[in-house]
Amino acid sequence: MTRLIALAAAATCISVAAFAATEALMAEEPCVIEIEVAPQDLARCRETLRQVGQRPAVTDSGSPILLDRTSGLPGVICVAVGA
Repeated sequence: MTRLIALAAAATCISVAAFAATEALMAEEPCVIEIEVAPQDLARCRETLRQVGQRPAVTDSGSPILLDRTSGLPGVICVAVGA
């Protein structure tokens, strides 16, 4: 009986370690969304993004995100493109 308990504990530890290793290896780089604007609109786009960044993060229903779960969200930058 003791052998069975020891084998079950070892199997549990191995599966937890495998799961943790998989999560560590599969860490994805955060996505960056580029907003393409005309060169004359670049400053206004950056200012708008700055203002939006100061607002609190909310869910789709409008309720505030209480815990910091925003680290996985994509970043957004403005990029000037020639006409």
